[in-house]
Amino acid sequence: MIAPSTPGAPALPRASTEAWRKMSSRQILDREEDVMKIRMLAPRVISALCACTILLDIGAAQAQEPTGRTSQPLVTPNPPIDQQTQEQFGLLTLSNPEATCSASMLNDYWAITAAHCVFSFLTTCPQFAANQISLTANWPGNTKTVQARQVILYGRATTCPPRLGTVGPSDVALLQVGLHDFVRSDAGPMKLDDQRPMANLGIRGYGRGINALAFQVGPVPTPTNLDGKFRWADFVILPNTILPNSSAPPSWYSFPGTSGATVAGGDSGGPSYVQDWDDPFSINRKLEYHLIGVHSGCNTTCLPGQSCNFPNPWTWVSSVSQCTDAAILPLRSQILAAIEAVPPDTTQVGTFPPIPESVLSQKRALYAKSIDEPLVAPPDAAIDVQLTFLRCDASLQGCPTTPDLQQWAYDPATHILLHVPSGKCVNISGARQDAGSPIILYPCSGGANEKWSLVNAATTLWSIKSDLTAMCLQAVPGHAASGGQTPIGDVVVRPPAAALVQMPCDGGNAQLFADVSRYEAEHAGPH
Repeated sequence: MIAPSTPGAPALPRASTEAWRKMSSRQILDREEDVMKIRMLAPRVISALCACTILLDIGAAQAQEPTGRTSQPLVTPNPPIDQQTQEQFGLLTLSNPEATCSASMLNDYWAITAAHCVFSFLTTCPQFAANQISLTANWPGNTKTVQARQVILYGRATTCPPRLGTVGPSDVALLQVGLHDFVRSDAGPMKLDDQRPMANLGIRGYGRGINALAFQVGPVPTPTNLDGKFRWADFVILPNTILPNSSAPPSWYSFPGTSGATVAGGDSGGPSYVQDWDDPFSINRKLEYHLIGVHSGCNTTCLPGQSCNFPNPWTWVSSVSQCTDAAILPLRSQILAAIEAVPPDTTQVGTFPPIPESVLSQKRALYAKSIDEPLVAPPDAAIDVQLTFLRCDASLQGCPTTPDLQQWAYDPATHILLHVPSGKCVNISGARQDAGSPIILYPCSGGANEKWSLVNAATTLWSIKSDLTAMCLQAVPGHAASGGQTPIGDVVVRPPAAALVQMPCDGGNAQLFADVSRYEAEHAGPH
């Protein structure tokens, strides 16, 4: 967000005129005290970029916030919010195979985001499958990433790539996660605002990423900067973006980017909230947050001499004149009905997943031929950690195939590659389809990104091919890590462990695996 050059406060909490008239003088004083508290909490925003940001004609290109190669966060001088606040509002980072967006929880198993965040921006802009979309929480004691199980769309783009105003009828999507994926013991379901967005209404938005726009001092231009951290900023809805006499609730509302904080590249799907009384007639009333919209897109100006076209439309944006949220009200009843659906409880007692004993009895080590080192799980079989290979002492002529290295089993019926001690599946992180994507462990869900086929499995060397991407598992850096030690003074520096990725299948040694080390195979044969 860009912040205003003068201090500001969010608009007053809403109460109907009738309710106000019925309040006693004591109630009105109470309300005024509450309002003062709100004003005291209003951010002191500083226009830190005014001296260096080039403000051009507002006739800027209308740039949909991209889900391209940069994420879309708020630009604001406010410091990053803490984990407790992120948990309070259920703030999440959404990742698809191309980029990241923002999202927020509506209850323990449904999240809301922008519809354009679940579509590719490449070729014909296809929709991503649910298991290609991951949601990450960074909450106290609950930092984890899960895959979406279901997507409900309330709009889609009519252009490829999407532009502001081309996603309709609404730029909103819901994402379902597992029943026990995100549990917040002290947070109830988020209330959806049930009143029409009003001109000059104060709203508070959250998002993650860009914290400074592009500028130029002297001959060297400086691109936008992002740090991927959640921040907040306050807005006021522009009067000319609301049709007060329309019988239909507005699907969109906008807020300025020149005289107040604004959204910048990366906030797509981030929530906007309004504060209102839970019961304006009660002397025990209290303020609470209601979700009023999600961030959709902005009108932007590009730094002179630079390009703000896809695939990097936000790299050189120097100012934002106006941004737009997709309003919740027109979809309120549909969303409330949808999020009543409870995902199945997939918690299992005992071994997970249920693998036939015949498969478990065939657990093997996995040695990459190129480095002659075995694949191992991270400590405690942690999820979302790239799998690596055990570095072995060169003097041992390879890693002895001890029972603790026999960690892997393959089920030809389900095509899962299982880490037997933990019962977790070998998984393409985020269901990404690009070469070099990291391979991780993840609780088995039946997703396409945990399905594999063994090629030439009847031989002593085989490759492992993804059913989703048709790429093969590969050890990188792909050379003998055990022989790559470098002496520096009296210290021997060992290279980092080789890592497991997916790459186009080429039949090379880095994509060939055996169940024993090369040394053992030469002297004792496979077991």
